[in-house]
Amino acid sequence: MVAVRGGMMSELKDCPPLKYYDFKPVEHVKVCPRYTAVLGRSEDDGIGVEELDTLQLELETLLSSANRRLRALEEQRQILTDWQDKKGDKRFPKMGKDPDQSASSRHKPKKQKLDGKGSHAPGPGPGRPKLKNLQAKEYEFNEDPQDIPRTPKNDSPNRFWALVEPYCADITNEEIRLLEELLKPPDDEAEYYKIPVLGKHYSQRWAQEDLLEEQREGARANDKKKSIMGGPLSELDAKDVDSLLKKSESQHESPEDGCPFGPLTQRLLQALVEENIISPMEDSPIPDMAGKDANDGAGTSPRSQSKAFGVPHTRSLEARIKEELVAQGLLDSEERPGAGADSEDEVLAELHKRQAELKALSAHNRARKQELLRLAREEMRKQELRQRVRVSDNEVMEAFRRIMAARQKKRSPTKKEKDQAWKALKERDSILKLLDI
Repeated sequence: MVAVRGGMMSELKDCPPLKYYDFKPVEHVKVCPRYTAVLGRSEDDGIGVEELDTLQLELETLLSSANRRLRALEEQRQILTDWQDKKGDKRFPKMGKDPDQSASSRHKPKKQKLDGKGSHAPGPGPGRPKLKNLQAKEYEFNEDPQDIPRTPKNDSPNRFWALVEPYCADITNEEIRLLEELLKPPDDEAEYYKIPVLGKHYSQRWAQEDLLEEQREGARANDKKKSIMGGPLSELDAKDVDSLLKKSESQHESPEDGCPFGPLTQRLLQALVEENIISPMEDSPIPDMAGKDANDGAGTSPRSQSKAFGVPHTRSLEARIKEELVAQGLLDSEERPGAGADSEDEVLAELHKRQAELKALSAHNRARKQELLRLAREEMRKQELRQRVRVSDNEVMEAFRRIMAARQKKRSPTKKEKDQAWKALKERDSILKLLDI
């Protein structure tokens, strides 16, 4: 019993200095409220985009806490492993000196018990090899220690900082040039503010298409009759079709009063002609004309004759008058004749609305780009000053080391060393003042 107690006391003395850490768990409700709320949701709710930043910070907090606990446990495990190795190294020399004596002392109580029962002790010859084999097996684990498992590599922080680094890096000249290129107006900017010319009304277009279809069907019918009868028949050629189309267009475009001129031409003439200067032609006396022509013309009125009156090139005249009025500033380029028609044109109103929004948005974007360019140039200037501050800090530290080395050697700093230190300090202060402006 005394020997056993002595062995236990020696083992307690050799016990490694373990540290029993108090691992306080992270309070999820206080430290990680977003993480706790997400865990309490159902699978259908999901996670919003605006919650990802907060959730990532809380997950990193939990990860750092778990890493601290793992490092503490790994430290204690390493202490135990080292202690076990030292204990094994101490036992090996003792066993090498007198293995038979250690084996006999270990099995001594067993022999006494057997002797008490009256049994014979085993002979010294066959018992010794067995003890040697047992001793070798007991210390077999010390020869091949287990490999320490490697801590799994945590790549999440590295990926996070690699993602954030471009937004925190210094501004370069290439980025300044990119902002200057973005401020240049695009070449096709004017194309977005052009309003296409209003085409023909669908009724006129359909009438022309119907007329062309009828002309084609008539031509096919004439071709069939010609092939059957073998004689030339009268058919409509391209010139007749064009004349019919022009006639239909003039009929559609002519107003009820039969005036062939456009609205701009009429407004211009009304502005130039004074009222009540020319008397109506119906009231003026018509002289008697001799002959048959006078009798035939007496039954017709000038208004009835004006219906058959036609003026060529009215469209070109209308277009030229519009161009001239726009050039003189009397008419806006976006204004179209006929205010009533514009008020009913929903497509044109929507185009004007979207173009106004585009102009406002383009002006806002341009202002923001100019502000961003100004801030980028200001940051470039500060980056240069910060670089100069770092160089000045190194100079100050170098002067400080020289002075401290002189004091350690128990000698006073030279005048040159003091002047260099003061110069470095003053230069650093001047740069810091420029940086604060």
